[in-house]
Amino acid sequence: MLATACAPQEATSSGSEADIDPKVTAALKKEGAVEFVDNLYMENSLQAHLMAQIINEIGGEAEAVEAAGGAETAAAMAKADNMVSMDWWRWQFEDGWQKYVVKEKSIVPVGTSDYKGEEGWYVPTYVIKGDAKRGIKPACPDLPDWKALDKCVDVFKTPRTTPKGQYMTGAESWAPAYGDQDRIDNLKLDYKMVFAGSEAALFAELSKAYERGEPWLGLMWRPNYLTHKYDLTRVEFPPHSAKCWATTYACQWPETVIYRVASAGLESKHPTVWKILKNYSLNDEQLSSMQKLVVDDGMSIKDAAKTWMKQNREVWTAWI
Repeated sequence: MLATACAPQEATSSGSEADIDPKVTAALKKEGAVEFVDNLYMENSLQAHLMAQIINEIGGEAEAVEAAGGAETAAAMAKADNMVSMDWWRWQFEDGWQKYVVKEKSIVPVGTSDYKGEEGWYVPTYVIKGDAKRGIKPACPDLPDWKALDKCVDVFKTPRTTPKGQYMTGAESWAPAYGDQDRIDNLKLDYKMVFAGSEAALFAELSKAYERGEPWLGLMWRPNYLTHKYDLTRVEFPPHSAKCWATTYACQWPETVIYRVASAGLESKHPTVWKILKNYSLNDEQLSSMQKLVVDDGMSIKDAAKTWMKQNREVWTAWI
């Protein structure tokens, strides 16, 4: 069992219970507690807390539990019969996929998201095209071709990196997964990597630059509220290949399907939750609306999930 991120969620009292079949509630009570893994990044955290609150709302028992990363999550899920991860980026933990899903079959896919995952180096599109309405002229018009980066070092340099350009990422713990320093070195880019410190700090740095109309170059991904809110363009590195990613990182990120996965015993031990998960469907627009509550409105992850539930009861009751 992973470290508990919160006590079992209380019911949200989001509306009439008339649309919930009493047989579902009875079955959930009989089946026992379920844990939704929170890997501490926003898309994952929101969906973990959302599902925990939904199961509690309809009479079951569930909680969100924190995990430090893919390896810890997978090892715990493989030993349990009641754990779910709502947002598994397969490429980030391919070794775990092969071990637990393919060979051991101790973790099983439940479904996939309605959107593909995309990561990379992003810039505000106005850096490339300008924005006449905001009085912004193109600063690096040869982007998104990565070869333009060294022509635009002066555009992206900051007091922290002069005379080099700045590439900003999140926490230092992210660095091994993305190979950014290797990418910089092997493509001979005249850039220095700077750590914002966290996902929230990275979001804040991008938002500050964008609202001021300033150049910015940094890690971003889809689905993500900021790539939904702002007009951003991904830098086009050489095409991805498994060999490149395993050796030099001098290429683009892989695009990936995002999975929902569960302990292999979940379907037999918690069939009601399994059926709800099979029906689960959250598109990019709906996920972004939840993220907006956190980024723009300052809500906690738990409160954002609860608010979204109250505002979208017809969506999640359809999964039940």
